[in-house]
Amino acid sequence: MPHRLLKHSMIYTTGNILARGLNFIIQVTIWSNLFPPDVYGQVAYCYVFISFMAVILPFGFDAAFMNYYVRKNEKAAYLKNTIVFMMILALAFIGLAFLFRNTLSPLAIRADSTTLFSLSLAILFFDILNNQGILYLRAENRAVLSVVLQNIEIVIRLVLLLLLVSVFTKNIQYILWANAASSFVLFLALIFIMLPAMKGAKISTRIMKELFFFGLPFMVAGLFDRTIELADRRLVGYFMGDEATGLYVASYTVAVLIRLLVYSFNAGWQPYFLREVDKEEGRARLEKIYLQTGVIFVAIWFLASLWVPELVRIPLGHGRYILHASYWEAIPIIPVIMGAYVMMGLYLLQLPVLYHKKKTGMNAVFMGIGAALNLSLNFILIPKMGLMGAAIATAAAYLVMALGIRFWAVKKSDIKQKNGKLALILLISVSVFLVLQWLNLSILWKIPVSLLYIALIWLIQPVRVRELLKK
Repeated sequence: MPHRLLKHSMIYTTGNILARGLNFIIQVTIWSNLFPPDVYGQVAYCYVFISFMAVILPFGFDAAFMNYYVRKNEKAAYLKNTIVFMMILALAFIGLAFLFRNTLSPLAIRADSTTLFSLSLAILFFDILNNQGILYLRAENRAVLSVVLQNIEIVIRLVLLLLLVSVFTKNIQYILWANAASSFVLFLALIFIMLPAMKGAKISTRIMKELFFFGLPFMVAGLFDRTIELADRRLVGYFMGDEATGLYVASYTVAVLIRLLVYSFNAGWQPYFLREVDKEEGRARLEKIYLQTGVIFVAIWFLASLWVPELVRIPLGHGRYILHASYWEAIPIIPVIMGAYVMMGLYLLQLPVLYHKKKTGMNAVFMGIGAALNLSLNFILIPKMGLMGAAIATAAAYLVMALGIRFWAVKKSDIKQKNGKLALILLISVSVFLVLQWLNLSILWKIPVSLLYIALIWLIQPVRVRELLKK
């Protein structure tokens, strides 16, 4: 793994550990100890709406921006055209949604509350533009500034949440007020940073067309990805009620460890592979990175699945826990959701071949297959298996996507693909974990098991520090 990629990925990972750690405190420890599962479920619906629309409204311009900004000149023009488009579209949508808020709020957030819906719209607007600002910093390799700003935003949100909800009132609308205020602060900071970079640039129909046609498949792919990520929460509510949604989302949020790892790596991975994918020696390096990173992802999944369910039960005193005891019923889904994110990580590691072959539209095809499978399995498994059925549906969708893109890459790539060791490690990890679940080992036994597992993985595929730091 080249030094530059490792450096940026470590910066993003470290920063995201801090940010997600604070976010974990907010969404798991504070929420679960303040609110019962049915109230937690209602908050979850607001964030499902925000997350879903935050992918659709940019219309794929965010992905197109990263591609053209890194690989072409006219950087100021690509940035300005992207920002202007996003701002106009977001304002138009949010303005219309606000006008029809009485009709839309029950459909969007499963609650007849125009206040919650209006606050969700405000957060949505800031999130769309803030995400673009963070992409700009990533494209400029300003990783430190990116993670510092994101952590400041999370700290502001945490402080406001503690003041508004924990101290003054336990009304869930103040969760959204805290988020909207912190997102607004980040928005001001990012706009201040980006404005000088857009100086002298003009709106161009040519650039708009480039961004539109490149971004369209990514918007469709993003829609499918959000379907896989979020549809289960609405369907759990539909089949089992708001309380079940609260239980599901709380444990789903705990599984953020693997998602954090995957998306932190991807933050450095995407600009790196865009610079390397057009060179033959670069593509060979990308394939080696696929193997090394895949092994790391799988090994961390195994260890996290062994220990995280134990850690969330740690008492904090006065009847409080890291995850409140009223939510423990859903803890068994945590390893399954973390496994789903490992599969998503393996999928993201294969994206370079789509760019090299100029077949980025295949991203939407693979995502569409995953979304269709996910929806089908949710309708089949949730009535029969409850929360575990929803978790399995998510994991199965990402597994099929990871296998599909890998088989496609093996067929299309001009670089020799190596699959044996990673497949072996994945098989061993899942098999050993299932045996351990059946044996129901105590915490003391999990310590030697973890050490033996690490030694075994190292024997099969060592990840050497000297090779990781190679430039």
